[in-house]
Amino acid sequence: MDNEIETIKNKFNKYKAIIKTPNSKINNILSLQIINLLLFILLIYYFQIYKFFLSSNKKAFEKESDNKTMLSKKLKYLKLLTNNNELEYKGIKECLLNDPDKEFCIYHLILPKEVIGKNRILLGSKSDGCYVLLDDFQNIKIAYSFGISVNIQFDQALADKGIDVYMYDHTINSLPYENPKFHWKKIGLCGVGKHYVGMKNIEELIKENGHTNEKNMILKMDIEFWEWEAIINLKESTLIQFKYIAIEYHFKDEKYYKNHNIYYNVLKKISKTHQPFYSRCNGVRSKKINFGNNRICQVIEVSYVIRENNFFKNDEAIYPLYEFDYSLPEIGRSEMNLNLLKVFDE
Repeated sequence: MDNEIETIKNKFNKYKAIIKTPNSKINNILSLQIINLLLFILLIYYFQIYKFFLSSNKKAFEKESDNKTMLSKKLKYLKLLTNNNELEYKGIKECLLNDPDKEFCIYHLILPKEVIGKNRILLGSKSDGCYVLLDDFQNIKIAYSFGISVNIQFDQALADKGIDVYMYDHTINSLPYENPKFHWKKIGLCGVGKHYVGMKNIEELIKENGHTNEKNMILKMDIEFWEWEAIINLKESTLIQFKYIAIEYHFKDEKYYKNHNIYYNVLKKISKTHQPFYSRCNGVRSKKINFGNNRICQVIEVSYVIRENNFFKNDEAIYPLYEFDYSLPEIGRSEMNLNLLKVFDE
């Protein structure tokens, strides 16, 4: 019994001694334990990071390999579609490889997409001056037509649908014939902020006609290269007044015109609010020209619809669409293979 009491006393004194240990010594013991715990946690954490790094590297390598395979397929596709035309092929290849933002490649900006639930129709005769729109004219009462010349069959087709057509061309003295729905003035179209005798900009004309608050209008433009200046400084609020925009773009070879940035900027501006649903090379002037990385038709007609309230999918059509295209005996059909544009449809 005395031995047991003595043992308990010894243990009590031992614990008492520990309790009396200076705080600094206890703190050191606790600190070492905390440090060991933190090191263990960090070890687990960095092990997980290392595993993620290895996994990411593997995925990146696989993705890079897939991208190279895809690029190889695209380049083979381009060669096929351009019939091994070296200039055309090299230009598009340059856009793919060295211009990831496509800053100077216009192909992707005129690539048509199919409008879900809407059919395309041709307005006007199959000749220079006809345009493709969608067969949906609900709530459309007003159209603006710039560049008339002697062919007004497109304007007549709009008038037949009950649409008032405001027509402008300063190069003619009268229309070929009259129609109660035609409102023609001998005025040319210029850009916002520009001042020329006998010319006005779109925003001025819309205001003069009392259409500032109108929506769902149609804009048609064929004004022989003036389209770039006419559109570049238009307000977005003006562009979205038009449900449809049909433009004949005119491009100049770089040896004659150096400011090709305006091409890209105008096309990008319109594409922000409107989606192309039909594009074609004008068969009357289908000569290919060079500028920057592009080799493309000198004259291209593009039809747009406003993006708002419309839905789109990749267009599987094979171009040109012969039901909308036309040929002239001395020239033949358009020579623009728009399928090559699908290479840019990411």
